[in-house]
Amino acid sequence: MRSRKGNIDLVCSVAELAGLFEKRSNIEGFLQNVVDLVAGHMHSDVCSVYLFESESREVVLRATRGLHPSSIGKVRLKIGEGITGLALKELRPISEAKASQSPFFKAIPGIDEEQYEAFLAVPIRRGLTRIGVITLQDRRAGFFDSQDAKALRAIASQLAATLENAELLMEMHAEGDGTPAAGGRVASGPMAGMVASDGIAMGRAAVLGALSDVGLDDDTPAEPQNVALKLLETAVDRTEEQLEALQRDMEDDLADVATLIFSAHLLMLRDSEFSGRMMDLVSYGRSPRRAVFEVVEHFTRIFSESKSPRVQEKVQDVQDLGHRILMNLSGESVIRADYRGAVVVTSRLFPSELVRLVAQNAEGIVVSGGDGVTSHISILSRSLGIPVLFVSDDAVLRVEENAMLVLDGEQGQLFVEPAADMVQLYRERIADKLRIHVLPGDLPEDCTTCDEVEVDVLANVNLLQDARLARRNKADGIGLYRSEFPFIVRDEFPSEEEQYATYRRIIEAVDGREVNLRTLDIGGDKLLRFLPDAREANPFLGLRGIRFSLANREIFEDQLRAMLRAGVNADLRIMFPMVSSLDEYLEARDVLDRCLDELRRDGIPHNERPKVGAMIELPSAVESVPDLSREADFLCIGTNDLIMYMLAVDRTNESVGALYQSYHPSVLKSLRRIAEGAGAKLPELSVCGEAAADPLMVPFFLGIGIRKISVEPKHIPSMKQRVSDIVLRDAEEYARQMLSFSRLRDVQHFVGEARNELRSPTEGVN
Repeated sequence: MRSRKGNIDLVCSVAELAGLFEKRSNIEGFLQNVVDLVAGHMHSDVCSVYLFESESREVVLRATRGLHPSSIGKVRLKIGEGITGLALKELRPISEAKASQSPFFKAIPGIDEEQYEAFLAVPIRRGLTRIGVITLQDRRAGFFDSQDAKALRAIASQLAATLENAELLMEMHAEGDGTPAAGGRVASGPMAGMVASDGIAMGRAAVLGALSDVGLDDDTPAEPQNVALKLLETAVDRTEEQLEALQRDMEDDLADVATLIFSAHLLMLRDSEFSGRMMDLVSYGRSPRRAVFEVVEHFTRIFSESKSPRVQEKVQDVQDLGHRILMNLSGESVIRADYRGAVVVTSRLFPSELVRLVAQNAEGIVVSGGDGVTSHISILSRSLGIPVLFVSDDAVLRVEENAMLVLDGEQGQLFVEPAADMVQLYRERIADKLRIHVLPGDLPEDCTTCDEVEVDVLANVNLLQDARLARRNKADGIGLYRSEFPFIVRDEFPSEEEQYATYRRIIEAVDGREVNLRTLDIGGDKLLRFLPDAREANPFLGLRGIRFSLANREIFEDQLRAMLRAGVNADLRIMFPMVSSLDEYLEARDVLDRCLDELRRDGIPHNERPKVGAMIELPSAVESVPDLSREADFLCIGTNDLIMYMLAVDRTNESVGALYQSYHPSVLKSLRRIAEGAGAKLPELSVCGEAAADPLMVPFFLGIGIRKISVEPKHIPSMKQRVSDIVLRDAEEYARQMLSFSRLRDVQHFVGEARNELRSPTEGVN
């Protein structure tokens, strides 16, 4: 039976493989011959070669026989992701008789992979240096045996030295393609990035940066001076009207964070040093376009060189303003009054700029370099519903204006000038997503398990529009309102009155249901740019959460007074973040009690008996749960930070992000201890964070006694459906089994089997 496969012949074909490389003028042709040869000798339906990119820490499909040809260069897997990525991570062959049933299998739509069951992946390496992976797939389950694995290992060993040279060629080609001498154009093809907010966006490129001076060599106006001055004046007036209209449009939907979001634009536009200087230059004989260019470049240089971070952040404001005036000068204002139909490319992204780009209808945002993904940008962009991708290669800033871009915020890729068939594929995916997100009309108000146990499904809210969506999706209330976003997007602290107005709108949006307002969680990667000495050597272990509030009492008291006033006649709950001990909780509650006394003394309407709680996000808080539960009215587990601090893993760090595991045995055991420590307060124990939305963690949470789950508003329908499919007795057994494992790989295997059994709409929530 073994004779059907020519693996012995193939192992002896070193010279043939080397000869193929010498005969080919490019690496792609060589790799294609390799997969054709191996697939033919092994009688396999599919052979593929993936090469490792050290910078992005991904394996990229570079050649295939059997999978869809369009997948070449587009399929990218992180180390440890899927069977292929796991083989490279662990530097060992992996063979699966039925790949679809493997806990490590990752389905990738559109590459025609579903029909192949047998899967064999072997890493290509030189010592411990990762070069890539060679894989075989076949329709026949169990097609590959130990002899095949041995043969493929020998083949991979033979390929290693050759592919090291191939990798060098690819780097040289990538360098040439990415920064061509002529035109500064970025080559078409995928660019890898880190996803801040998922989703798919398509549109023309709108590059935010220095204005182009193309076509401005001739300073002579094409029209008389009085006509040129009138043209510029009209363009400035039109720009002001557009900005004021955008501001009005935002006041309702984003009233909490978009107040005066265009104020910097309008102030500069009306300033004599800005528009007045343009008028002066036209009076001196400059063309209107040249005048705009020179003034914008002048202020860009001044702002960039400033020592004040607040002034530096105005660079994009002035450049955006310049673009808008130029568009109005050229008569493009009707077509390009905003970024509708555009994917914006920028070198940096602050929260205020993110809101402004959303206000101007950008389809998606690509950020080059910078400090990478931060949690506040990620959370805010998800709430705003805009795909955002961070690309480390700053060559993306040289993409040609108006080039076609496809931003894939699911696979973490940017495609520049993609082929027509790929554009059509992504159009279909966007259309499919729009159909998927239609809400079921019969969604129940109340949520119960299959055996009638009540479970509250609450919403995580960052913006006012989140609260409105939560109500439409029939949330049982707000489980977490992140109060820091009105602070983060501003250049100064919002006053008590401004905060009161924001919190009141949030509370009114959910129509009497419970509202959990979290006090400021500032610190870590959520920094207030306008604070002096805000930068710390290690901000995640510095002045953040409740520590920040207690160190800044006036700010803390303003916020608490605003929350108490906004919560009059409401089911108001106030919780303190990053509590590390009972002492911290009691100190914060004392401040709240003093605020209550002041409001009572001043006769100001407020909520006189709010429930007060603490978030469990630190290992020290886990140990303090029994004490905290005796003093607090409720507790909330913040899984994102709890997992990070327990495992000492920053999930945004590409080097260690794969180690961030909600299924880690220590995490699971800590969650059980929290539930046990809550005692009589268990009914008032909730869980939020990404783990709360994981459909494979939901039965675990229910099994250890948690009855309140808080997720993003868009996930509420699928979460209610997931809960309704669960029988509590089964959930308790599920939790018991998960807790019985001491090794992460055993938990992952158990969860993988559960994933195969799960066929509910909640799959893929994370």
